[in-house]
Amino acid sequence: MTGDCLKSFPFAKERTKEMFIFGTRNLVLIMMVLLIAGGCAHRGQEGGDMIRYETILAETDPAKVAGPQPGSELEKEAIARFVDFYRVFSSEAIRKGLRGLYADGAYFRDGFKEVVGIEAMEAYFLNSAEGIQTCTFDIQETAVHGGNYYFRWVMHLTMKRYPDDSIRTVGMSHVRFDAKGKVIFHQDYWDTGVVYEKIPVMGAVIRWIKKKF
Repeated sequence: MTGDCLKSFPFAKERTKEMFIFGTRNLVLIMMVLLIAGGCAHRGQEGGDMIRYETILAETDPAKVAGPQPGSELEKEAIARFVDFYRVFSSEAIRKGLRGLYADGAYFRDGFKEVVGIEAMEAYFLNSAEGIQTCTFDIQETAVHGGNYYFRWVMHLTMKRYPDDSIRTVGMSHVRFDAKGKVIFHQDYWDTGVVYEKIPVMGAVIRWIKKKF
């Protein structure tokens, strides 16, 4: 038994070395992803974006900025216009309907970017649409509370770079309208990680982490 152990020791030592290298590589990849995600979260949660978000959230408070009267035709039209605009998200739909839906100084924020003003919003939306093959939003429920509108939706997304790998994910939009029925505040909540999962290396690590934890 002792002789056999001594004979197998070099192999065990080499195997341990390989496992250490493999584990180190995984650790480095995980750290890279966490640093990137942490940097984005830090910027969004503690940086200028979060401060601006909180400021505009307070400025557009329905107690300060009157929206459509509850149950009015204007309110129904505003909700219908929002639902219709996002039914199919495309360059054509953006150019045709964005300015009729949003106010000139509207605020928009999602997991990727924060923009203020109709010009910046149009540029961001059109830029986003360039990489999209198809994108639709199935808005399944609308809730209203104190001048705040919540749209629960399912997004179906296919990117041009990955035409055979569609994404289906859930999300919610927090929206506020002005007295004319135009959107002045729009915050989207959804798992942007489903997009990052498509990125080589980073995507593999994110999927590995999800399986492990």
